[in-house]
Amino acid sequence: MILITNFAFGQDKVTIDKNLPKYEVKDEFNRFDDIANEIKHIESLNITFPSDSELEISNSYSSGFTGHDIIIRLNKNLNIQNVTYNYWTDVVGLNEPKYVVDKIYLKLNQNPFKDIKELRGQYILQINKIDSSGQLINTKEFKGKFKTFKGVDKNSTDYKWTLEQNKIFYGITNENGVYLHPDKRPSLKSDSKVLVKKLKELSNNFPAKLRTWVVINEQGKIEESSIQYQTKVNSDLEDEITKLLIEMTEWYPACVNDKAVKSKIPFIIGIE
Repeated sequence: MILITNFAFGQDKVTIDKNLPKYEVKDEFNRFDDIANEIKHIESLNITFPSDSELEISNSYSSGFTGHDIIIRLNKNLNIQNVTYNYWTDVVGLNEPKYVVDKIYLKLNQNPFKDIKELRGQYILQINKIDSSGQLINTKEFKGKFKTFKGVDKNSTDYKWTLEQNKIFYGITNENGVYLHPDKRPSLKSDSKVLVKKLKELSNNFPAKLRTWVVINEQGKIEESSIQYQTKVNSDLEDEITKLLIEMTEWYPACVNDKAVKSKIPFIIGIE
C-alpha cells in the first residue's frame, strides 16, 4: 500500500451558513458521516479536538483497493490551520505523484466550538497533482460534505435515509433495500428433488441447467417480480417455471445481525 501525503495552509476563514443545503440529498458532493453501516462498520466522518483551541475533521473513503482521506484542522477563531489530502492504492509503483491542497472553500452550518451536535459542512478542494521532480501534472477539484449524527434519533427520517444510502454506496444492498452480502445467506428448506421432478414434467426440451436470479424475502419465499432468467426459455414455459419456483420452494431467509432480511442470490437447478 502506498500513502501519498501533503498539506496546505494558512489562515483562510470558515464561512458559517445556517441555511447550508441539506446533507440528505444526492448531488455532486461526496458524502461523509459517522453512521456505521450494519456490516462493514464504516464511519467516514470523525471529529476530534486535539486541544481546547483546535478541532480536526476527518473524511475517509475506502473501496478496499483505493481510497482517500481528507483532514481539515481549524482553530477557535474558525481559521483553517491546514488541510491534507491523502490518496492511497494497494498497487506498488515508482515515482508516485504527490497531492497538495492549494485552496479550500469550507462552509459550516454552526460554530463547532460551541456545539457539534448535527454539525454539517460542505467544502471544495483545489488539489495540485505533482510529479516526483516537483512539476505540476494537473489540478483537480474535490467536493465533499459531511454531517455528524451522534446523539440524533435513529428513527428520524434523516438518519434512516443516510443509513440506507450507505448500504447502497458500499454495495451491501441495492436500491430496493435487498441485501447483496448478508451475514448469513439464505438456504433451501424444501426438498429440491420434488421441485426438479415437477420441472421435468413441464417439457421434453427442458434445459439441463436452469439459471436464475431470485430475491428471497424475510418470510423465506421467492418474490415473483424478482425472478430473472439467465437460461433462455419461451414465455409460456417461463410462466409455468415461475409458478413452481414460488409454490414449491421454501427457504431459510438471509440474516443480518440475526434479523431476517431480503437477499438476492443466483439459483441454479440441475435437471439431469
